[in-house]
Amino acid sequence: MKYSIRNTIILLLTLVIMVGGGWLYIHNRFDDEIITTRESLNQKQNELQEVQNYANQFSTAQANYNDAIYSRINHPKELFPSHSSSALYDYLQQLNQGLSFTELNYSFADSIQNDDHGIVNADIEGEGNYENLTNFLYRIEYSRPLIQIRSVQLTNMSELEKLNIVQFQVVLSAYYRRGDWSSYRADLSTSSPLGSILHNPYYPLIRPIPPNIENLTNVESSRLIALTGNTAHIIDQTGVLKRLRVGDRVYLGRLISINLENQQAVFQLNKGGIIDRVTLSLSQENSDNP
Repeated sequence: MKYSIRNTIILLLTLVIMVGGGWLYIHNRFDDEIITTRESLNQKQNELQEVQNYANQFSTAQANYNDAIYSRINHPKELFPSHSSSALYDYLQQLNQGLSFTELNYSFADSIQNDDHGIVNADIEGEGNYENLTNFLYRIEYSRPLIQIRSVQLTNMSELEKLNIVQFQVVLSAYYRRGDWSSYRADLSTSSPLGSILHNPYYPLIRPIPPNIENLTNVESSRLIALTGNTAHIIDQTGVLKRLRVGDRVYLGRLISINLENQQAVFQLNKGGIIDRVTLSLSQENSDNP
């Protein structure tokens, strides 16, 4: 056997013995430490995840705290100076004006006393325009005195002339001071934010057509006989000659325009929530244009 081959084999065997011996030494010497280190690493990773969860909760809590501070600075609340129900009554009367006016009655239930504050409970019931009631509740919420609206119950009116009116019952609690508040200076000023009301949900979009109790001109049963300037001469449903100017009322609507060139009178009618236009012409008795 050549020396070069023999030496190569010896080197390979020596390398295998060194690697195997090193692996056995590390395995026998450090195996327990490796297991312990892995367990410690897993524990640290779990602790890190828990800390990260706390950090996320802190961020949420910090954001909520900032929102609360902003609300407190921009919408500060104050307590009434005493449990006097007349003071609460006078204050609510200040709010119940103008665009927030409703017909209402007050009933003061009881007063709850704590060491540093008390609570006056009150029931308010009445009826009024839906938008006005909403404005009244907005003003209670946004004014400085601390008044909690506990519940609101609404009932719509069935009478045709009161479809925009609701009956309501509101339960609220007003907070007042007790104990030593000698350094406390309350500002019970009112604010006047108004609600953004698009539509009264209790007001039906399609409503019954009211009867013609005023005996107004029913243009759909009338005939146009002449036009002079801004006046339409019409034979109404009873055979009586009526002279109508632009803007005058008719049954369910008004005369909105006169077109002398086309010899037409145009009326806009509200048929229970459905807006319709009726055109009377001298050339033909009438034509409807929805």
